[in-house]
Amino acid sequence: MVLGLVNRKGRLIALVLLAFFAGLACLGRSSSRPTSIPAKISRGRNIYVEHRARSGDSYMLISRRWTGSDKNWRAIKRYNGNRPLLAGAVCRIPYNLLSSKAKYLVIVNLFPLDKRVGGQWSHRVTYKGETVSSIARWFTGTSRNASKILSHNHLRGVLRIGSRVLIPSRLLLPTFKTPRGSHRKGSSGPLLRFKQDKRGRYASYRLKKGEALYTNVVARFTGRISHDDVMDAVKRIKARSGIRDVKRIPAGFEVKIPVDLLLPQYLPKGDALRRAYEASVKEFSRYRNVFSTRDLKGVYVILDPGHGGGDPGAIGKRGIREDEYAYDIACRIRRLLRSRTRAQVYMTTWDKKTGYRVRNSRWLRPDSNEVLLTTPRYKNGDATVSANLRCFLVASIYDSLPRSARKQNRVVFTSVHADSLYPEMSGATIYIPDAHLSRKLLDRRGGVYDRTKEVRACRPIKTTYWQRVRSEGYSHYLAMELLGALKRRNVATLPYHPVRDRVTRGRREYVPAVICHNPVPTKLLLETANLQNSRDCKRLMNPDYRERIAIAYVEALRRYYGRKLR
Repeated sequence: MVLGLVNRKGRLIALVLLAFFAGLACLGRSSSRPTSIPAKISRGRNIYVEHRARSGDSYMLISRRWTGSDKNWRAIKRYNGNRPLLAGAVCRIPYNLLSSKAKYLVIVNLFPLDKRVGGQWSHRVTYKGETVSSIARWFTGTSRNASKILSHNHLRGVLRIGSRVLIPSRLLLPTFKTPRGSHRKGSSGPLLRFKQDKRGRYASYRLKKGEALYTNVVARFTGRISHDDVMDAVKRIKARSGIRDVKRIPAGFEVKIPVDLLLPQYLPKGDALRRAYEASVKEFSRYRNVFSTRDLKGVYVILDPGHGGGDPGAIGKRGIREDEYAYDIACRIRRLLRSRTRAQVYMTTWDKKTGYRVRNSRWLRPDSNEVLLTTPRYKNGDATVSANLRCFLVASIYDSLPRSARKQNRVVFTSVHADSLYPEMSGATIYIPDAHLSRKLLDRRGGVYDRTKEVRACRPIKTTYWQRVRSEGYSHYLAMELLGALKRRNVATLPYHPVRDRVTRGRREYVPAVICHNPVPTKLLLETANLQNSRDCKRLMNPDYRERIAIAYVEALRRYYGRKLR
């Protein structure tokens, strides 16, 4: 069974939460929190945004907000069947009428694998029913350019999901030609301007209406998301910028960001750290999965529910414990893979009381029944020891699999967790292993390590530099597939940099141990939510939400292995 989100008329609908719209003047929101507005695509061809009307809304106001002009209100009304606009009613705005900013944000969220390559736009076919004509219409403004795109890409016949289509710069709409700042790896574009004062160099950013210093500046440009790191960055930026009250910063205010706080992709062009970053991206981008299979036949999936036993992990609002919810999501993924695909599944932990049974309740009662499936079993009394043992357990499983599966990249490892971040941060985060930060050797001796069969059989775990580069490349492309699937399933993701290659805590940067040391090339750590955020806790307690995360994961695997990337 192919997993998909299909309505009763058979139309494929992709729901995407466009959290970035809060800062756009054309959308006119005053809230400091990002507003979730769904964009949809039907039959792979027609894109539109749904706006839920509020009291006092009119077609003219909606036209002004979404298209940047009052003049389009009649066209929007006709598109909605000339129906009167009532509070609570859904009003659809077609893609061709959207403002340039709105078009850009719709595209990069519906198509998370799309990117700018040189002067061209690289589009990845994502939905069934996409045609060269529809692609030409979205990116060039007219379907008449379809023949030119066909010729440029030497395309023949029907587009396959996963195919890459390049749109040359001369055909692109202006919004796709000009680099824009986003959560993607790449350029800082026009968002930041670099200046200097008596204290040295800094990056200048003009705060937009509705934006907050914590989320729209610190999380975006520095990548810091843990509580202490966010507060430290805010303190430094506040002092440098002369900000008295972070909750009362007017729109247009110049925020001064110390250069040493910036992520490398936001540093000035030519900066040594930025050059090293770009070289690293170029290096791992060469490695992509080329194995394809139907229904995941021949694919082996190792699932690692985080923590458990004597280690509850993060404890969030309402007292919910990370280990219980991570375990339930992993069990849901296991059930879907076993019932709807031909993949073979391994789990690293086991609950002695519930087994792998899915629990469809909001409150998952805490217990300490989970054990690590090493020989002998480990009760997770020490988090560091448990993380190391998991690496050796995974190495043992990996070594036991057919050589052809290992050679053809048919093995995937995923560790499922829930994070504890600054309370305003919301949504899932996906971690992959940075090749330079990952360690080449894991060797543990004495005590529990000497008593564990898997450690004795697999120590030391060694990897070469090029194996780690390949691993980052494979993992990156699966992470992007998972990000797209989560968005399509209406699962919240971190607004900025939802795919990360390291954890930052103060001055320390590291790759989580379970994906740093284990030898599986394609590996992810999925942080499903922020347990310090009330909305995330409410989401995670919903069994349907946990099921959507599981479905998204399986969909991502299907897409990753369902066709060859070209």
